[in-house]
Amino acid sequence: MRGLKGPKAARNNKPRYIFRLILIIAASVTVAWLVTAINHITKTHHEQQRTQNSFGISDTTRIESAYYEDGGSSLAKIPVKFEDEVLGAEKETSTSEGVKCSPNRRPYHVLLTAQSTTYQDWQARIMYHHFKKQQKLNPCTEMVNFTRLVSSKDGLPDALADEMPSIFTKSIEERDLVAKYGSFGVLNRPTSVVELVNTPEMMARIPEDYVFIAETDHLLFKDLPNLATESMPAGYKFGYMMKNPGFENIIRRHWPEGHWNMTEQTGPSPLLIHKKQLMAVAQPWLDISLALKQDPEADRAFGWVLEMWGYVIAAASLGIKHTVLPNFQIEPANLNRLAPDFWKDYYIYHYTYGVEYTMQGAPMMNTIGEWSLDKRHYGSSYPPKHLQLPPDGGVAKQNAAATWLCKAFNEATAASDNWPEHPTLGTVGWRREAITRPQRAASPIALMVSTPGAKWKWAAMRGFVFREDG
Repeated sequence: MRGLKGPKAARNNKPRYIFRLILIIAASVTVAWLVTAINHITKTHHEQQRTQNSFGISDTTRIESAYYEDGGSSLAKIPVKFEDEVLGAEKETSTSEGVKCSPNRRPYHVLLTAQSTTYQDWQARIMYHHFKKQQKLNPCTEMVNFTRLVSSKDGLPDALADEMPSIFTKSIEERDLVAKYGSFGVLNRPTSVVELVNTPEMMARIPEDYVFIAETDHLLFKDLPNLATESMPAGYKFGYMMKNPGFENIIRRHWPEGHWNMTEQTGPSPLLIHKKQLMAVAQPWLDISLALKQDPEADRAFGWVLEMWGYVIAAASLGIKHTVLPNFQIEPANLNRLAPDFWKDYYIYHYTYGVEYTMQGAPMMNTIGEWSLDKRHYGSSYPPKHLQLPPDGGVAKQNAAATWLCKAFNEATAASDNWPEHPTLGTVGWRREAITRPQRAASPIALMVSTPGAKWKWAAMRGFVFREDG
């Protein structure tokens, strides 16, 4: 009887074995999927942690993360239109690390316009430090290469030629700059761009289709994506470049077909632009800028932004329209009250204005502050390392931009092993008013340094004696 039941039982149990096998296979697939998902989540978490700590520089100096995240910044709302022929035009690209990047990636070349002076040399070094830092943070960044476009006497190389990629162009002859153009050195910018676009050997150094024109006093908060298209550059909305009907006669003299309402509220830097458009606008930008400087009415009306007007008139004359972005950069000063995460809404810190405070943190207007960070202090010398941070009180405490900028300087100078030591002040000591007796009596430091017979070292200078009257 059992012999008869055995084969029959085996036949009846066969579906059970198959069902169990299916369950085992399904369970194995599920476990493998879970392991993969956990690994992905862990990797993503580590990347986020690395991003959030991207500005940590030492135990004593730290700057908050300044890194672009697609979903984490209001900059994702920038209305940039990408043309159909641009989107999807490139094949999937890979970096040297083997990271696969978006097929829509549109690389560009950073072109740092500069003159060969001490004043712009130290700025260029700080700018280049922060460019390299942000570039390294994103393997798929679109800012893939960097060149300092330098205007120098006879186009000769300078001391930074071995420190960063550089192209040297001939600056305007000094006698012409003085006699014809009132020593307006910024005219060397369009002059150098014209020489660049007209020299095949120089243009061969810039293989990318897009260019980002930057200035030495620009510092990147985060990775800058390509905001331009083939037909529409992206520029900053300058508050002082507004259309003005009072400029009608000036514009008509230099662009007869033009009208005051046809210019745009932007400028030649920061500017993301297709290389073809840059090649088209370079010569008229230079020609109009030179002509404006020799036009007394234009020179008076445009002042220090004259060359910027040369660019916007030239661009308008060619029918070039810009995407004008109010949050491309920020230009903070004394009165700003900015939260520690202010950088999230911008790409660039443009330190065009000095920041001046009392030691209690009150803004000092139209004068040099007791605490002062102004690039103009360092026209012929490098700023020292280890700048003292802004006062921890008053408006200064509420202006995170001042602290960010000071720490950004300190980070870049600390990273350099050959930063020159010049006998110059840092952020404290520029004040020129004599200290009053009540102020001295209220300051333990003032009482200490003015001790009779005491001698002090200030920066690299020795033998300082501080008297009672300051």
